[in-house]
Amino acid sequence: MSYLKPTDPAVLAKAVADNLVVAADPDAPASGLYYWEISRPWRDKVVDAVRTCGAETIRTLGESLLADPTDHRRYWALHAALAERHGRDAAVDDLMHLGWRAECNSRLGHVLNEDYTSDSVPVTVEEMTAFDPGPRLPDGAAPEVLVVIPFHSRLEGGGERLRNLLACLRSLRDQSLPRDQYQVTVVESDEQSRWRDVISRFADNYIFAPKGGVFNKSWAMNVGVANTPGNTEIICHMDADVLADRDFLARNVERMREPGTMGHLPYRDMVAMDYPATWRAIRERLHGGAAAPDPKRLRAFTLRRGPGLCFFARAELYYRTGGMDERFQGWGGEDIEFNYRFGFDAAYDAYDEPLLHMRHPSYSELRGDGKLINAHLVPGSWQPTRPIGQLDQFTPANV
Repeated sequence: MSYLKPTDPAVLAKAVADNLVVAADPDAPASGLYYWEISRPWRDKVVDAVRTCGAETIRTLGESLLADPTDHRRYWALHAALAERHGRDAAVDDLMHLGWRAECNSRLGHVLNEDYTSDSVPVTVEEMTAFDPGPRLPDGAAPEVLVVIPFHSRLEGGGERLRNLLACLRSLRDQSLPRDQYQVTVVESDEQSRWRDVISRFADNYIFAPKGGVFNKSWAMNVGVANTPGNTEIICHMDADVLADRDFLARNVERMREPGTMGHLPYRDMVAMDYPATWRAIRERLHGGAAAPDPKRLRAFTLRRGPGLCFFARAELYYRTGGMDERFQGWGGEDIEFNYRFGFDAAYDAYDEPLLHMRHPSYSELRGDGKLINAHLVPGSWQPTRPIGQLDQFTPANV
C-alpha cells in the first residue's frame, strides 16, 4: 500500500460512494461538464468494480446507489458497509484503491452532510418577488465597492435563473458591510429587456445590454463595470446563482486592505447545491434570517478550484488587464481565461471557504471533439482595440 494513500476507512469509503454518485447523478455533469467528461475513465473503473464486486453486500448496495444516487440513505448504507470491511476483504480494499485513484483524478467532488434530507419544497419566482427587497443604497452615498452580476434568462417566467438571481440580490441586501459602502449592478443581456421591472426592485442599478444569440457573460460583466456610475475602487464579479452569507462582503473587502493585495477568489471550491438543498438554503438564509444556511443540511457537488463563481479585483488592475475577454460566447472557459491573465499580472489569492451555488438548469455544452466551446481562444491573448464594456458592441453597426 502506498504511504500516500489515506488509511482512514471513512475517507476511502467516501471516495467510492462519492464516485458512484458523481457517475450516476445528472446534477454532477451539470456542475462541470468538461471536468466530468475528462475524469470518466477513472470513475468508470469504480462503477465497473462495484458491479462485479465479489462481496455481495457491497455489490447490492452499490447497484442500489447507482439506481438512485440522490437517496442519502442508500449512500450511508454503502459507506458503512465499505468502512466495516476495510482491511478484512481484499475485493473491498481493491475497490477502495480504485475509488481513491478516481478521487485524485477528478475536479468534481460530492458533499453529503449528516442532517441532509430531500423533503424540501421548491422556491418559486413568485415567492421571491413577494420579499421586501431590503435597504436600498442611501441617497448621497459614494460606494467604492461595486458588485456586478451578469444575467440572462429566457425561461418561462424567468424560471430558476430569475429565482436564483433574486435570492442572490436579497442576500446582498442583508450584509454586515455598511450599506453606503457598496452598490450592486445587474446587467441583463439579451435581444430584449425581459426582467427589468422585477430586477430593479432588488438591485441598485439595472443595465440592459442588447445582444441576440448566445449569452456573452464576459462582455456583460465589462458593461457593468464600465457603465455603473461612481468612483469604484473594488470590483466584485458575482455569479447570479451565489447565495451570500451575511458577512461575505465585509470579510472580502477587509482582505483588500492588506498590503499588496490586488484581487482574490473568495472561495476554494464551488459548492453546487442540489435542488432540495438549494430550496432549504434560500429559506434558511432569507425567510429564517440566518447569517448563513446550516452546512449540516447540505448536499452538493463541489467543483474543485472552480474559478468562475466570484472574484474581487482592484478596478485599476481590472482595466489595466483588459477586463474579461469579450470574444468568449456562451458558457465555457471565460472565467479560466480571466483568472489566468489577471493572475499573471496580479498578486491573486484564493481563500479556503465555501461559497454556495444555487441549482439551475445547465446550459453547458462541449464541441464535438470534447473541448470547451471557446477552446479555440488562446488564454492571455485578449487585447481590446476599443474601451471595454461598450453598450453598442453587438448592435448592427458593430457586429
